[in-house]
Amino acid sequence: MVWAGLRGLEMYQPDHYQWGQAHSQARFVILQVLLEAEEGLVEIEEKIGDDGNPDLLLTLDRSKIVPFGKEAIGKFLQKIQVFKSTGDIDSAKDIFAKYSFVDMPVSKGLPFLSYRDIVIARRQPRKMFVQMNTVARGNEDVQLINYEPTDRKSVV
Repeated sequence: MVWAGLRGLEMYQPDHYQWGQAHSQARFVILQVLLEAEEGLVEIEEKIGDDGNPDLLLTLDRSKIVPFGKEAIGKFLQKIQVFKSTGDIDSAKDIFAKYSFVDMPVSKGLPFLSYRDIVIARRQPRKMFVQMNTVARGNEDVQLINYEPTDRKSVV
């Protein structure tokens, strides 16, 4: 989920200050909550990749997930639920907007807008899984047919 929050930055539109997909925004909010939770729970570091281009190293300390991460997410969800239950929509929107604001992150002063550029530069094509099938030829001969992972001649 943390990695998806960082990767979801590609769905953020800085020209309009809005998110293209609600799920990407929510994952980014979860990332922000965990960054704020405990020092060292989640760390993001800008590095130079093996190819010489900027890259990001995302580190998650598994030993801190249960004691700090779970508690932080629980408190955040509780706040949102209280606002929802009491009909305080403005407060719910404010807190969600605070955590999903990319241009000025909630914690650590991380430059998420420049991270967005790195995420977009590192974007890879969507993976395609193509189902193979079998064809019976004669009484006992069964042949496995594999297909290239391309969208040509595919049924959607």
